[in-house]
Amino acid sequence: MAGEKSEKPTLQRLKKAREDGQFLSSRGVLSAVQFLVFVSLIGNLLPAWITGLGRAVVRLYQTALTGEISLLAWPALLRGLFFETLTPLLALGAALFFATLAAQLAITRFGFNLAKLAPQFNRLNPLARLKDLPAQNLKAVGEASVLIVVLGLFLRSFLASHAELMLRLPLESVRVAAAQVGAAIDSLLWKAAALFIVFGAFDLFQNYRRQMKTLRMSKQEIKEENKRNEGDPHVKQRIRRLRREVLRRRMMQQVPQATAVIVNPTHFAVAIRFDSKTMASPVVVAKGKNWLALRIRQVAVENEVPVVENPPLARALYSAVEVGSAISPEFYKAIAEILAYVYRLMGRKLL
Repeated sequence: MAGEKSEKPTLQRLKKAREDGQFLSSRGVLSAVQFLVFVSLIGNLLPAWITGLGRAVVRLYQTALTGEISLLAWPALLRGLFFETLTPLLALGAALFFATLAAQLAITRFGFNLAKLAPQFNRLNPLARLKDLPAQNLKAVGEASVLIVVLGLFLRSFLASHAELMLRLPLESVRVAAAQVGAAIDSLLWKAAALFIVFGAFDLFQNYRRQMKTLRMSKQEIKEENKRNEGDPHVKQRIRRLRREVLRRRMMQQVPQATAVIVNPTHFAVAIRFDSKTMASPVVVAKGKNWLALRIRQVAVENEVPVVENPPLARALYSAVEVGSAISPEFYKAIAEILAYVYRLMGRKLL
């Protein structure tokens, strides 16, 4: 069918989609990046946060037990408590924000459209949203079910491989037990991060396919786009015809100044001009075949320009030399004979 959108989008269609803000996106990739950054940083930030929190609590108790806390001491005490406890969390939040922003820009290839920030009231229509809910919910439920199953298998494998460690924990000291549990949880988090990355890549691939399907074009749309890019063939043909007519008129204006017109009686005509004082060699000022050759011959006769019949030379000059170009050396001898004949006929000397 002519209207069936079965063709891949053209580069111009993809460019137009980017200008309209239709960028590739993937929540799965963004979630995977956020979780990966969290796992990468939590191993360093969590011990620092626990240590800082412990120092802040100790300092707060020491200050409280040494005596009454004045009103001037409270701001400094709270400020120290804030920096000790919340600075690592703020650093983690900033790292997550910039990592998410970098991932989004990488997915969209630094695409950004301010029009997307404008409110779109058509999205507030509940009926339109309800139509999409079954498909969206079915997809989300399917992905969540698969993810839960895989995470369950991971957790089962984790518990099976660390069962002996869990049984020994009551016999260990608190510090050793905490270190062992932390190492096991860190390993589990890294495996979960790898799983999220796999699911994010799959989500990105699905969204890419969905976007390419949305941007598909019909054969008629591609033809219309090519027509817009290359121009209407009828208009281009008309422009070429007008250009030929302009060049033909200019060429015909040069015939009265020609030195001679060499013709093949009815098919070819080549007008040449030569001035020994200003030209190194003769120049073809006009040429034509059939009707145009007849017209050149008529203009030459009307302006008393000598017409010389030499069929082989006329055909050769027509094929080898463009209008406005000098005659090539292989024609010098034949042209010299014609010029000598014309000059003798006109009672002039060939200098």
